[in-house]
Amino acid sequence: MSAPTRGGGASDGGRRALGRPAVRAALSVLVVAVVFAGVLPHIADYSAAEELIRELTGAETVLMAAVALVNLFSYAPLWTAALPGLGLRRAVLADQASTTVSNTVPAGFAFGVGTTAAMYHSFGHSPAAITRAVVVTGIWNNFVKLGTPVVALVALTLTGDATRPLVVAAAVGTLVLLSAIGLLSAVLVHRGAAISLATTAERLAGRLSRPLSFRAPSGWAQATDRFQADSRALLHRRWPALTAAAVTSHAALFLVLLAALRCVDEGGDVSWARVLAVFSLTRLVTLVPITPGALGVAELSYVAGLTAIGVGAAAATATVLLFRFLTWFLPIPTGVAAWALWRRGAGQVRRPTDQPAFVPR
Repeated sequence: MSAPTRGGGASDGGRRALGRPAVRAALSVLVVAVVFAGVLPHIADYSAAEELIRELTGAETVLMAAVALVNLFSYAPLWTAALPGLGLRRAVLADQASTTVSNTVPAGFAFGVGTTAAMYHSFGHSPAAITRAVVVTGIWNNFVKLGTPVVALVALTLTGDATRPLVVAAAVGTLVLLSAIGLLSAVLVHRGAAISLATTAERLAGRLSRPLSFRAPSGWAQATDRFQADSRALLHRRWPALTAAAVTSHAALFLVLLAALRCVDEGGDVSWARVLAVFSLTRLVTLVPITPGALGVAELSYVAGLTAIGVGAAAATATVLLFRFLTWFLPIPTGVAAWALWRRGAGQVRRPTDQPAFVPR
């Protein structure tokens, strides 16, 4: 009887170790090191990629700066659509700060959401409204991610560049997208279906939590009931604005990638539809970030995808490094500045000293 006991203890200890921040950070560093020091140097020479970036003209530099700035502020309108009463200035402030956290901290997405919640609470919004906005923006953002391969497939078909791998990926993406839309519709429209789905999900999560030594969840049906009541009116009024904002945000990000490729690889003739295919598949690959901001994983996927569609190795590497500098690194200093401004009181609403701080439900 002792051997199984030891095995279970070792397994539990291993799971607890993987959950520690220091271990997660070490794993993130390992992934990044393997990609940048081990894999990418075998695909292209960094010095050749750097030379291509250095050869950018003044006009091309201005163009890249312009599209990078558009992308930098493109996500904030989604928050203003999901959280009534939130101004664009405050949305930009919170978005920049939370993006910095997400891009630099292991398990950064969760900490980024916490940063967003704390800042919005300081701006005078209730915990219920903030929770609803976090859920709604996450749903719409993932809808666009799942729908982008379908758009890429249509574009490739119209341009005559459709490939079998993308057809398969688009079909899977369409299935997941339709399933997600169906589940969301049931949750928002039919109270009985919403409670039934939440109860089933809670039961399945409870079964999965036991072997993983996690606490079994509870209260999902009640939380879903509250979410349905709170969200139905919001979505009825604002789903066009939410959709337009989410699509615009992803389009701005794609524009940075396409502009970087066109500026770096001036002699290349790869169609925008093929680049969109690489972009959409990488967005799916990084749907669940393994490292902060998908650092390393995204670069490898983009470089591999661009070379697969005919971009030279050096040009692909230069494109991705420039693209990720503008979309992953650039928000870090701007986010630090936003955080510092917020800590000095920017956008905050004065509250009574005895009012409790934000605690997520």
